[in-house]
Amino acid sequence: MGQVGRVGQVGDNVLMAALPALRIVIACAVVAAVATAQALEPLPQDRGAAGAWQKLLKLRTTASVLHTTAHPDDEQGGVLAMLSRGDGARVALLTLTRGESGDNAIGSELFDALGLIRTEELLRADQYYGVDRQYFTSVIDYGFSKRLEETLVKWGREQVLRDVVRVIRAERPLVVIARFQGNDRDGHGNHQAAGLLTREACEAAGNPAIFPEQLQDGLRPWQPLKLYMGGVRENEDWTIRVDPAAYSPWLGESYANFARIGLSLQRSQNGGRVDAMPGPAWAYFKRLASQIEAPSRERTFFDGIDTSLGGVFRMLNHPRPPDAAALVGAIEQEIDTAIRAFTLQDPSVAAPPLVRGLAATRRAIERYASDADVRHVLEVKEQQFADAINASIGIEFSAVAEPPAATEAAGTAGGFSAAPLMNPVVPGQTFDVRIRLTNRGSVEIAVDSIAVSGAAAGALSAATLLARDRTLDRTISVSVPHDARLTRPYFGRESILDTRYTIADLASRARPAAVPAFVATAAYRVNGTPLQASVPVTRREAQLPYGYVMRELAIVPGLGVTISPRQAIVPRSLATKRLNIDVELTANAAAPDGRLSLDLPGGWTASPSSAQFAFTRAGEKSRYSFTVSMPAIEDRDYTIAAVATAGGRAFREGYDLIAHRDLETRYLYRQASSRVRGVDVKIAPRLKVGYVMGVGDEVPSAISQLGAQVRLLSEPDLAAADLQQFDAIMTGTRAYGVRDDLKTYNRRLLEYVRNGGNLIVLYNTPAEFDPNLFAPYPASLPRTAEEVSEEDSPVTILAPARPEFTVPNAITAADFDGWVEQRGSKFFSDWDRAYTPLIETHDQGQPPQRGGWLTASYGKGHYTYFAYAFHRQLPYGVPGAYRLLANLLSLGK
Repeated sequence: MGQVGRVGQVGDNVLMAALPALRIVIACAVVAAVATAQALEPLPQDRGAAGAWQKLLKLRTTASVLHTTAHPDDEQGGVLAMLSRGDGARVALLTLTRGESGDNAIGSELFDALGLIRTEELLRADQYYGVDRQYFTSVIDYGFSKRLEETLVKWGREQVLRDVVRVIRAERPLVVIARFQGNDRDGHGNHQAAGLLTREACEAAGNPAIFPEQLQDGLRPWQPLKLYMGGVRENEDWTIRVDPAAYSPWLGESYANFARIGLSLQRSQNGGRVDAMPGPAWAYFKRLASQIEAPSRERTFFDGIDTSLGGVFRMLNHPRPPDAAALVGAIEQEIDTAIRAFTLQDPSVAAPPLVRGLAATRRAIERYASDADVRHVLEVKEQQFADAINASIGIEFSAVAEPPAATEAAGTAGGFSAAPLMNPVVPGQTFDVRIRLTNRGSVEIAVDSIAVSGAAAGALSAATLLARDRTLDRTISVSVPHDARLTRPYFGRESILDTRYTIADLASRARPAAVPAFVATAAYRVNGTPLQASVPVTRREAQLPYGYVMRELAIVPGLGVTISPRQAIVPRSLATKRLNIDVELTANAAAPDGRLSLDLPGGWTASPSSAQFAFTRAGEKSRYSFTVSMPAIEDRDYTIAAVATAGGRAFREGYDLIAHRDLETRYLYRQASSRVRGVDVKIAPRLKVGYVMGVGDEVPSAISQLGAQVRLLSEPDLAAADLQQFDAIMTGTRAYGVRDDLKTYNRRLLEYVRNGGNLIVLYNTPAEFDPNLFAPYPASLPRTAEEVSEEDSPVTILAPARPEFTVPNAITAADFDGWVEQRGSKFFSDWDRAYTPLIETHDQGQPPQRGGWLTASYGKGHYTYFAYAFHRQLPYGVPGAYRLLANLLSLGK
């Protein structure tokens, strides 16, 4: 049974408006928790006495920080953990993008799907950092950029500035800490933009004339009192240094090492490593702006700021009312009493003074309602009191979806009932929610009501009193409306070329994800003072062999229709033009009788013309294959759409299930359509290609579309198979980083080349691939390996007479037109004379680069290192990339 989710994230009424019905203690805080906490279980360090103590620390101060970065994993997690878990500051993290253009070490998802993965990874890391609220803007990581100007143009400077200003006005931090400086030292153009725009936004947020439409939305101007930048060195001009390697007794670890555990959960970027490091580990920061007097050398980020609750009027520079000493002093007195009363043996002894402090805070909110800035600080404190009370008592609250009447049928193990497995629900479905509320403290609580969004009111006939270790166990029936909104991201884009998301739900903007489909709430009293807890409704899912996990309950369509490939090419040179289309149907509800067909361009035919299907239960899947024939195809785009008809409804949409260990499951919806393009490309006939899959890409599908036979090579294949049966072998994106068997049997691949084979190695990072160990001749791939990030960079062909540029396709500079996101990454810096560089390109201001495509004869065969981004071009049907691929595979044939 999980504890109450974090509810200490307070924002403006606009950002919090999605769940008005949940208002109890303070609506914005409760809604914020529901929107961001999801179904993540609290860490052990956030439970029991350790968790309660950290909640008490936050009551002692009004300190607040906003940290800004460009991508997930940019953050200075150790500093955040020290500020939040050590100093009790309220900590928010603004990450401009979701990291859509990184690589993926845990699956084949790229672009928007990867952005969803990295969002969830960051939320898991945030748990360790102690982040109270995570924000994002609407801009997209479009790939590595070396120039600030490129980033500002692609993102739209004013638009991203508007997003950052909105977050500052919503969060209202006392201090802003920019991870980046806004200059060349930051390297990545996105990093530079994050640093620069943080400065500009801090100044603009306090000016009501800038983005005045935000004020109409209910936001108010806010000027952070201090602004700092990171990345400063010890021998430079710095204002403050902090040591996150300091040890925390309640964490049992230093803040830096504890944060590294969180960083290690960002596994898609190969972050799954925890390197514990002893202190000290000084981080240096420079103060860029201050609205108050502060020394040139500071001990804390809050030097010169009165962060005591009693100093709130002075901190805000507001007149102090005559009754403030009594009203606010009463709150502080109860906080001090609770801290003195706290014990490890029974944290709940701190609850009575906390309850009195909560009541005093509510009286102060009512008294100072006309002062919006003071009210904001007090509302934050009100929610922190509620958090501290729940933590000290040890409130555990869970809401688990079950099939109707499953409670009675559930099995038992060791005296505990096991929740049945539950699929996502569909519009029109009825299900049960089993709610359990447990009191672990010595202070009795009185439960007044329980409820689930979308269900009838859950008021109890009489208050239920819960003493220590007593549980309220109730089941509520919920019916999903027939017109219910499906669970999907609140943001999206039409094209991979778009660099900003379109926001479909303005109430959710800046949040990591949309508000959960179903939320359970419990209203109860402690010593007569009302409180409330809210958690997402979850479902139990098998994740064997690791056991069972709880995932947020989602609403999905009754039938999901997914087509592959989503992007395909048909070589125009083929005498018989065919394309294989696969359609997968996912039944989320029974569909006793249905028909699947393809909508085709005029003159095209499919075999079979349609397929019948029937599903007797939710969770079933079936795959159907069609061969599409076309008399002719032009060099333009065509669309093939799949439509499944059942129960009088047509289903034309499906979703990618984004599901990984330790991460919340997400659903990325797509139309069930495939874009098909005729391409003037030839390939040697009857090619047989072996492919060593790396971190995951769609290159094998592209090879198959060219007409070659593809076989994914397993470890036994690399160890013992006859490799000479393959006309070409290609190692996939970053394969040397995730395939130890590739390194183990690399010598067999080189022998394959020596005996006449054709080996093509796609790009790897310097940490993964040492050409002096794994390539036939010496070369250097340094840590500072070059890349060309501008997808339209000029390309010069250095050896136009070579077969790579002549057979079977004539390659020209035009084949590098229309590329997306980047040219390539991780180029050799120098190489043996046995290698021949084939093309030259460069970003603006970069020296010419020749190390991205090198070829060498080795024995009787060919060895190629190809660091250009096939894995990004081929899924989007870039014609020139297909012609280059065909020529590489056809070498010697």
